[in-house]
Amino acid sequence: MLMLIVVVGLGAREAANLSYDQARELAKQGNSDYQAKQSALEAAKWQKNVALSSFLPNLSLTGTLLYMDPAQSVQAGANTIELNNDFRTIGLSLSQPLFTGGKLWQAYKMAEIGVEMAELALKNQELSLMAELETSYLAVLQTMSLLDMAELDYQSAERNLEIALLKKDAGIISNADYLRFESNKASKEVSLLQAQSAYSLSQMKLKNLLGIEYYPVPQEIADQDDAQMQMISGFDTAKTRLLSNLARQRSQQDNIALRLTDSGLELSRRAYEISKGSFLPTVMLTGSRKYEENGIDRWDFNASNQIMLNVSLPLLPQLGNYATMRKSYFDLQQKKSEAETARDGIDTALEAAVLNLVSSAKQVGASKLALSYTEQTYEQLQQRYRMNMISSGELLDVELMLSAARVSYTGSLYNYYKARAALKQLLGMSTMDEYNDLISGSLLLSSQE
Repeated sequence: MLMLIVVVGLGAREAANLSYDQARELAKQGNSDYQAKQSALEAAKWQKNVALSSFLPNLSLTGTLLYMDPAQSVQAGANTIELNNDFRTIGLSLSQPLFTGGKLWQAYKMAEIGVEMAELALKNQELSLMAELETSYLAVLQTMSLLDMAELDYQSAERNLEIALLKKDAGIISNADYLRFESNKASKEVSLLQAQSAYSLSQMKLKNLLGIEYYPVPQEIADQDDAQMQMISGFDTAKTRLLSNLARQRSQQDNIALRLTDSGLELSRRAYEISKGSFLPTVMLTGSRKYEENGIDRWDFNASNQIMLNVSLPLLPQLGNYATMRKSYFDLQQKKSEAETARDGIDTALEAAVLNLVSSAKQVGASKLALSYTEQTYEQLQQRYRMNMISSGELLDVELMLSAARVSYTGSLYNYYKARAALKQLLGMSTMDEYNDLISGSLLLSSQE
């Protein structure tokens, strides 16, 4: 009856199969943080264009209409000439910065770094989102496996209770032994309901993360008998150290946090260069051509040209410029120290991630072997129990061991998957091919030594 209730409860909800690739696309489309980082990247690209435009000449068109009442008069010998009431002037002005103390160049390079940092921020958001997705996806798979185990345990408890009832009616076991099987079945019912609840909650979390209306039923993303996992489980200390060194080398190039730190350091260095440029002169070349009417003939304009080279050198006060330069200098020193600390922290995290990966792979192998032995033991003792060769307590004890071995194997398997996901995120890997190349590279180097 309980199994029917559970199955009906699952079928009552709208559910659909969901592959991991489909989940990745849905996560990108529905995540507001990811969309915000995409907009920030576009804004940074346009800011780079703004900085580039500072190098280009500035051309402006000006026009003036002056109306005077009364009109002006000018004396031309014995005659007095009354000018027009309105005067028109049209002018073109072209200015080109020649030297600004390096400020324009540094501002452009900083805008260029801003684009790189926006790209890295988008990549980092994608990796964080994929790591969260993979964790949630694996959680649903894990709770699904635990639910299957709980159903197997419940079915086994039902079969054992049926056998115990026959033995009780035959007078082979006591009523107290029979009640132990009743209690075991009730306990398995509770475990089954808890497993169903955990599965539903994990489905709901994944559903909310993806912003979908149905309850996802995930597909397996890896074979439990993964050959690569078996190879990793055979890593000794030397191979583990080699894998750690390869991961550290890749991290220097691809770790998002390190690259963002380096970009921030470069921004501080260029800000320091800009502050030093405040003591240098500014050189600006300006050319203009102006058309003015003579005041008599309304459409007769006189043209005049002007070229001006403007040099400006700040003299006083210089205290603010000096203080700004020193502040930029110490900001740069701070960024250097923070970058060094970040590198040490990431190296430590990589060491821990690699060790956790190898350790979890070894645990999968050990727990799988333990599960195999426990299953064989349980089958043998179950046969002996049917032949009245062992007591009820011995059968229940080994059944408890079998349940614990199943849970231990499932937990170790998904701990390995989570350890793999954590290492991929630290190394800035977005695909399994990159991870496979890292493992293959370590195996190739170890075979050459």
